[in-house]
Amino acid sequence: MLELDLRGKTAVVTGAGGSIGGGIARSFAQCGANVALLDYNLEAAAGRAAEITKQWEVFCKAYQADVSAEAAVKEVFAAVRGDFGSIDILCTAAGIVGDSDDYLRTPAADMELTLKINLLGTSYCLRAALEYMMPQKSGKIITISSIAGRMGVGDQANYASSKAGIISLTQSVAQFAAKSNINVNCICPGYLKTAMWEEGLQFYAAELNVSPEEAWQMVALDRIALGRAQEPEDIGNMAAFLASELAKNITGQAINVCGGSLFN
Repeated sequence: MLELDLRGKTAVVTGAGGSIGGGIARSFAQCGANVALLDYNLEAAAGRAAEITKQWEVFCKAYQADVSAEAAVKEVFAAVRGDFGSIDILCTAAGIVGDSDDYLRTPAADMELTLKINLLGTSYCLRAALEYMMPQKSGKIITISSIAGRMGVGDQANYASSKAGIISLTQSVAQFAAKSNINVNCICPGYLKTAMWEEGLQFYAAELNVSPEEAWQMVALDRIALGRAQEPEDIGNMAAFLASELAKNITGQAINVCGGSLFN
Protein backbone atom coordinates (compact mmCIF):
# COMPACT_ATOMS: atom_id res chain seq x y z
CA MET A 1 0.00 0.00 0.00
CA LEU A 2 1.33 3.42 -0.92
CA GLU A 3 1.73 5.74 2.05
CA LEU A 4 2.73 9.36 2.47
CA ASP A 5 5.21 8.87 5.30
CA LEU A 6 6.90 12.01 6.60
CA ARG A 7 7.80 10.63 10.03
CA GLY A 8 11.11 11.92 11.36
CA LYS A 9 11.03 14.94 9.05
CA THR A 10 10.89 18.60 10.04
CA ALA A 11 8.59 20.73 7.90
CA VAL A 12 8.63 24.53 7.94
CA VAL A 13 5.43 26.23 6.79
CA THR A 14 5.22 29.99 6.31
CA GLY A 15 1.85 31.71 6.50
CA ALA A 16 0.82 28.81 8.72
CA GLY A 17 -1.77 30.87 10.56
CA GLY A 18 -3.79 31.34 7.38
CA SER A 19 -6.18 29.03 5.57
CA ILE A 20 -3.85 27.53 2.99
CA GLY A 21 -0.82 27.42 5.28
CA GLY A 22 -2.93 25.81 7.96
CA GLY A 23 -4.18 23.13 5.59
CA ILE A 24 -0.63 22.36 4.54
CA ALA A 25 0.61 22.19 8.14
CA ARG A 26 -2.21 19.81 9.06
CA SER A 27 -1.44 17.52 6.12
CA PHE A 28 2.25 17.39 7.04
CA ALA A 29 1.39 16.56 10.65
CA GLN A 30 -1.12 13.91 9.58
CA CYS A 31 1.72 12.24 7.64
CA GLY A 32 3.89 12.26 10.76
CA ALA A 33 6.13 15.30 10.19
CA ASN A 34 7.12 17.63 12.99
CA VAL A 35 6.04 21.11 11.96
CA ALA A 36 7.42 24.61 12.54
CA LEU A 37 4.64 27.14 11.99
CA LEU A 38 5.81 30.57 10.83
CA ASP A 39 3.50 33.55 10.55
CA TYR A 40 3.61 37.32 10.96
CA ASN A 41 0.66 36.85 13.32
CA LEU A 42 2.17 34.81 16.15
CA GLU A 43 -1.20 34.37 17.87
CA ALA A 44 -2.68 32.73 14.77
CA ALA A 45 0.34 30.44 14.41
CA ALA A 46 0.23 29.50 18.10
CA GLY A 47 -3.44 28.63 17.84
CA ARG A 48 -2.71 26.41 14.86
CA ALA A 49 0.15 24.74 16.75
CA ALA A 50 -2.13 23.94 19.68
CA GLU A 51 -4.73 22.48 17.30
CA ILE A 52 -2.18 20.27 15.55
CA THR A 53 -0.50 19.11 18.75
CA LYS A 54 -3.88 18.10 20.18
CA GLN A 55 -4.82 16.05 17.10
CA TRP A 56 -1.53 14.43 16.09
CA GLU A 57 1.43 13.16 18.11
CA VAL A 58 4.05 15.40 16.53
CA PHE A 59 6.28 18.19 17.75
CA CYS A 60 4.83 21.51 16.65
CA LYS A 61 5.95 25.04 17.50
CA ALA A 62 4.91 28.52 16.39
CA TYR A 63 7.29 31.33 15.43
CA GLN A 64 6.70 34.97 14.57
CA ALA A 65 8.23 35.69 11.16
CA ASP A 66 8.29 38.66 8.80
CA VAL A 67 9.25 37.02 5.50
CA SER A 68 9.86 40.41 3.88
CA ALA A 69 12.98 40.93 6.03
CA GLU A 70 15.82 38.57 5.11
CA ALA A 71 17.71 39.01 8.37
CA ALA A 72 14.58 38.05 10.33
CA VAL A 73 14.03 35.04 8.08
CA LYS A 74 17.57 33.79 8.66
CA GLU A 75 17.16 34.25 12.40
CA VAL A 76 13.91 32.29 12.63
CA PHE A 77 15.23 29.45 10.44
CA ALA A 78 18.26 29.19 12.74
CA ALA A 79 15.87 28.99 15.70
CA VAL A 80 13.85 26.25 14.00
CA ARG A 81 17.02 24.30 13.22
CA GLY A 82 18.07 24.58 16.86
CA ASP A 83 14.68 23.50 18.22
CA PHE A 84 13.95 20.68 15.75
CA GLY A 85 17.44 19.49 14.84
CA SER A 86 16.89 19.60 11.06
CA ILE A 87 15.00 21.34 8.26
CA ASP A 88 13.85 18.77 5.72
CA ILE A 89 10.77 20.34 4.12
CA LEU A 90 9.81 23.92 3.38
CA CYS A 91 6.45 25.16 2.13
CA THR A 92 6.08 28.90 1.52
CA ALA A 93 2.43 29.86 1.91
CA ALA A 94 2.87 33.42 3.24
CA GLY A 95 1.40 36.04 0.92
CA ILE A 96 -0.90 39.02 0.48
CA VAL A 97 -3.03 40.47 -2.34
CA GLY A 98 -2.19 44.13 -1.81
CA ASP A 99 -3.96 45.49 -4.92
CA SER A 100 -6.78 47.96 -5.14
CA ASP A 101 -9.41 47.25 -7.79
CA ASP A 102 -7.79 49.79 -10.13
CA TYR A 103 -4.24 49.10 -11.30
CA LEU A 104 -3.55 52.80 -12.00
CA ARG A 105 -4.64 53.83 -8.52
CA THR A 106 -2.83 51.18 -6.49
CA PRO A 107 -0.31 53.07 -4.33
CA ALA A 108 3.33 52.36 -5.14
CA ALA A 109 3.93 51.37 -1.53
CA ASP A 110 1.23 48.66 -1.81
CA MET A 111 2.74 47.39 -5.06
CA GLU A 112 6.18 47.17 -3.50
CA LEU A 113 4.89 45.42 -0.39
CA THR A 114 3.06 42.79 -2.45
CA LEU A 115 6.20 41.97 -4.41
CA LYS A 116 8.36 42.10 -1.30
CA ILE A 117 6.24 39.66 0.70
CA ASN A 118 5.14 37.32 -2.07
CA LEU A 119 8.20 37.10 -4.29
CA LEU A 120 11.18 38.32 -2.27
CA GLY A 121 9.76 36.74 0.89
CA THR A 122 9.56 33.39 -0.87
CA SER A 123 13.11 33.80 -2.14
CA TYR A 124 14.45 34.70 1.31
CA CYS A 125 12.85 31.56 2.77
CA LEU A 126 14.24 29.37 0.00
CA ARG A 127 17.72 30.76 0.55
CA ALA A 128 17.49 30.21 4.31
CA ALA A 129 16.27 26.63 3.91
CA LEU A 130 18.93 25.76 1.33
CA GLU A 131 21.64 26.77 3.79
CA TYR A 132 20.63 23.69 5.80
CA MET A 133 19.40 21.40 3.04
CA MET A 134 22.38 21.61 0.70
CA PRO A 135 24.99 20.38 3.21
CA GLN A 136 22.77 17.40 4.12
CA LYS A 137 22.20 16.64 0.40
CA SER A 138 18.45 16.32 0.78
CA GLY A 139 15.31 18.41 1.01
CA LYS A 140 11.87 19.11 -0.38
CA ILE A 141 10.71 22.65 -1.14
CA ILE A 142 7.17 23.54 -2.17
CA THR A 143 6.29 27.09 -3.11
CA ILE A 144 2.74 28.42 -3.33
CA SER A 145 1.84 30.44 -6.41
CA SER A 146 -1.69 30.74 -7.86
CA ILE A 147 -3.53 30.19 -11.11
CA ALA A 148 -3.47 34.01 -11.18
CA GLY A 149 0.26 33.72 -11.85
CA ARG A 150 -0.44 31.71 -14.99
CA MET A 151 -3.20 33.80 -16.55
CA GLY A 152 -3.12 37.32 -15.11
CA VAL A 153 -5.92 39.14 -13.29
CA GLY A 154 -7.03 42.60 -14.38
CA ASP A 155 -7.79 43.95 -10.91
CA GLN A 156 -4.89 42.18 -9.19
CA ALA A 157 -1.98 42.88 -11.51
CA ASN A 158 0.69 43.11 -8.83
CA TYR A 159 -0.51 40.00 -7.02
CA ALA A 160 -0.64 38.03 -10.27
CA SER A 161 2.81 39.18 -11.38
CA SER A 162 4.30 38.28 -7.99
CA LYS A 163 2.79 34.81 -8.29
CA ALA A 164 4.13 34.44 -11.84
CA GLY A 165 7.53 35.32 -10.45
CA ILE A 166 7.23 32.53 -7.89
CA ILE A 167 6.79 29.99 -10.69
CA SER A 168 9.96 31.19 -12.42
CA LEU A 169 11.81 31.33 -9.10
CA THR A 170 10.76 27.73 -8.41
CA GLN A 171 12.05 26.51 -11.76
CA SER A 172 15.32 28.38 -11.38
CA VAL A 173 16.01 27.19 -7.83
CA ALA A 174 15.03 23.64 -8.84
CA GLN A 175 17.86 23.69 -11.38
CA PHE A 176 20.25 25.26 -8.87
CA ALA A 177 19.52 22.74 -6.09
CA ALA A 178 19.09 19.56 -8.12
CA LYS A 179 22.68 18.38 -7.72
CA SER A 180 22.19 18.53 -3.96
CA ASN A 181 19.28 16.06 -4.24
CA ILE A 182 16.71 18.76 -3.42
CA ASN A 183 13.31 18.83 -5.10
CA VAL A 184 11.69 22.21 -5.65
CA ASN A 185 8.12 22.39 -6.92
CA CYS A 186 5.24 24.83 -6.99
CA ILE A 187 1.50 24.50 -6.31
CA CYS A 188 -0.94 26.85 -8.05
CA PRO A 189 -4.19 26.88 -6.05
CA GLY A 190 -7.46 27.83 -7.68
CA TYR A 191 -10.49 29.22 -5.89
CA LEU A 192 -10.45 28.83 -2.10
CA LYS A 193 -12.72 30.90 0.11
CA THR A 194 -9.89 32.31 2.20
CA ALA A 195 -9.88 35.54 4.19
CA MET A 196 -8.45 37.27 1.08
CA TRP A 197 -11.43 36.11 -0.97
CA GLU A 198 -13.94 37.05 1.73
CA GLU A 199 -12.70 40.64 1.50
CA GLY A 200 -12.74 40.60 -2.29
CA LEU A 201 -16.29 39.27 -2.42
CA GLN A 202 -17.55 42.46 -0.80
CA PHE A 203 -16.15 44.40 -3.77
CA TYR A 204 -17.54 41.97 -6.36
CA ALA A 205 -20.95 41.90 -4.67
CA ALA A 206 -21.16 45.69 -4.82
CA GLU A 207 -19.97 45.79 -8.43
CA LEU A 208 -22.45 43.13 -9.56
CA ASN A 209 -25.26 44.28 -7.26
CA VAL A 210 -25.70 40.81 -5.80
CA SER A 211 -25.10 39.11 -2.45
CA PRO A 212 -21.60 37.88 -1.55
CA GLU A 213 -22.83 34.28 -1.96
CA GLU A 214 -24.12 35.04 -5.44
CA ALA A 215 -20.88 36.84 -6.27
CA TRP A 216 -18.89 33.77 -5.19
CA GLN A 217 -20.97 31.61 -7.53
CA MET A 218 -20.48 34.01 -10.45
CA VAL A 219 -16.81 34.91 -10.13
CA ALA A 220 -15.53 31.58 -8.79
CA LEU A 221 -17.70 28.47 -8.90
CA ASP A 222 -19.02 29.08 -12.42
CA ARG A 223 -15.42 29.13 -13.69
CA ILE A 224 -14.49 25.73 -12.22
CA ALA A 225 -14.97 22.69 -14.43
CA LEU A 226 -15.79 20.46 -11.46
CA GLY A 227 -18.14 23.10 -10.08
CA ARG A 228 -16.76 23.14 -6.56
CA ALA A 229 -14.27 25.27 -4.68
CA GLN A 230 -11.00 23.90 -3.40
CA GLU A 231 -10.29 23.37 0.30
CA PRO A 232 -7.06 24.06 2.21
CA GLU A 233 -6.61 20.30 2.62
CA ASP A 234 -6.55 19.90 -1.18
CA ILE A 235 -3.46 22.07 -1.26
CA GLY A 236 -2.08 20.31 1.81
CA ASN A 237 -2.51 16.88 0.24
CA MET A 238 -0.53 17.92 -2.84
CA ALA A 239 2.16 19.49 -0.67
CA ALA A 240 2.45 16.30 1.39
CA PHE A 241 2.79 14.24 -1.79
CA LEU A 242 5.50 16.53 -3.17
CA ALA A 243 7.31 16.37 0.18
CA SER A 244 7.27 12.57 0.17
CA GLU A 245 9.57 10.07 -1.48
CA LEU A 246 6.76 9.20 -3.88
CA ALA A 247 7.63 12.47 -5.65
CA LYS A 248 11.41 11.97 -5.64
CA ASN A 249 11.65 12.41 -9.42
CA ILE A 250 9.41 15.46 -9.67
CA THR A 251 11.15 18.83 -9.61
CA GLY A 252 10.79 22.24 -11.23
CA GLN A 253 7.07 21.74 -11.82
CA ALA A 254 4.11 24.07 -11.27
CA ILE A 255 1.00 22.01 -10.53
CA ASN A 256 -2.54 23.40 -10.63
CA VAL A 257 -4.90 22.35 -7.84
CA CYS A 258 -7.93 24.23 -9.13
CA GLY A 259 -10.75 21.85 -9.98
CA GLY A 260 -10.25 22.51 -13.66
CA SER A 261 -10.61 26.29 -13.65
CA LEU A 262 -7.38 26.42 -15.66
CA PHE A 263 -5.81 23.76 -17.88
CA ASN A 264 -2.10 23.66 -18.73
